[in-house]
Amino acid sequence: MKNTNKLILLFFLLFAMSFISCENEPVDPDFLVEVPSACDKPTLFTVSSFINGNSVRIDWDKTSGEAWEIQYGIAGFELGTGTSVNFTISSNTIGGLVEGTAYEFYIRTKCSDNTYSAWVGPVAPGSISSECNSPTEVTAVRSQDDTSVATVAWLYDGTESTWQVEYGAAGFTIGTGISLFTYSPTTTVNNLIENVSYDFYVRSNCGATQSSDWVGPINIAAIGAPSTDDFYALINGFEFVDLTINVNPNALHNGVSSINIIASNINDDQIDINIDNDVVIGTEYFNTDPLTDKFRFIYFEPVPNEFQTDTNGSITITERTATRIKGKFYFNAINPNQPLELRNITEGTFDVAIP
Repeated sequence: MKNTNKLILLFFLLFAMSFISCENEPVDPDFLVEVPSACDKPTLFTVSSFINGNSVRIDWDKTSGEAWEIQYGIAGFELGTGTSVNFTISSNTIGGLVEGTAYEFYIRTKCSDNTYSAWVGPVAPGSISSECNSPTEVTAVRSQDDTSVATVAWLYDGTESTWQVEYGAAGFTIGTGISLFTYSPTTTVNNLIENVSYDFYVRSNCGATQSSDWVGPINIAAIGAPSTDDFYALINGFEFVDLTINVNPNALHNGVSSINIIASNINDDQIDINIDNDVVIGTEYFNTDPLTDKFRFIYFEPVPNEFQTDTNGSITITERTATRIKGKFYFNAINPNQPLELRNITEGTFDVAIP
């Protein structure tokens, strides 16, 4: 009976130990597969020189999140085989090190329980992470001679020498598309379907474990797809009709990335709306300060006779995808040469494709 009781006790001890984990245990490499996400990776990652011979201070720009993972080991170690430590905004040191040993440190943002940013590193004690710059001015153009072919190009400003392009049908989730790697800041994509709209993303690769943020989506419209764009406004009680609509998805407003919608009628009257890309769907924004507003209205009657917009206006984005934007707006506009000449733009709506 005594032996039986000992076996039962041993079983329960082993069972309990299986649920105990140590924060500083090596990480299973299977959990290090990078899943692209909207979670920002840390920047300005620094590791101090040794403190008291056995510790280092860790610093980084903590605006990327609220929780982070540090992994470190002997210089040259493979991610997933090092020691992992969970950090918060108040964490700043790692101890138990051996002075004179060459270490390397990595950091990534913990977005949620199972989602992380890309790793940043390696960084040795006494140094700071080098920046991996994102591509700029990314373009994607379908060939006029062969609509199954598109050219993707971009500019870069750094030491980046390899890039990754990922693409798929418009609206696809990064990580589920088709990936291409290139040593040149341009690449050709083949086998596109004519009546399918595609989104393209590009990022820089700065090492085996370091990449920039994704830039995109850059959209290529389907060929032959019927236009479903719609723009409506009531101006002093008259409908704004017989319109030509142009959309520029790569505009700027107060230095912020924005989308520009221009609607013109047969008289060359024009409504110009510039909307910051960081507006939140469902939130009503008001124009109260030109320097901080999330949007800008301009009214011409006709071009180039510009009416000045008043502060009495608002915009709400009701839907936004990679390929369409939909919203409603209103505003007042005053003729600077005739201060009593007022245009009330009411019941304004738009539902347009993003090229």
